[in-house]
Amino acid sequence: MNPVLLPTSLVGSYPQPEWLIDRKKLADRFPPRTRARELWRVSPEFLGEAQDDATILAIRDQERAGLDIITDGEIRRESYSNRFATALDGVDLENPGTALDRSGHPNPVPRVVGRVRRKH
Repeated sequence: MNPVLLPTSLVGSYPQPEWLIDRKKLADRFPPRTRARELWRVSPEFLGEAQDDATILAIRDQERAGLDIITDGEIRRESYSNRFATALDGVDLENPGTALDRSGHPNPVPRVVGRVRRKH
């Protein structure tokens, strides 16, 4: 096997398909800091399967493009900023607090309610 001089990879999130996420609901707001279930176009009972399908499509696109390092495209992620909080114990995402975003508007934010640690 010949080593690749400059391996190529996707940087950032792969665009989620329109059938999966409602971009209009993101249009007038900053990225969600808490769960944003309203962004998904698929009902919760089928969401995991739909995200799997979209992930497979993202992987196939990267393979067809000839990328050397393939990613899952972060298809399941609602936002770059809420992914961290959703991976922690001791953080309440269902009953958020409020903080002003950089435009001065209130934005729901996670609340720390206990010892913060990584979920297993």
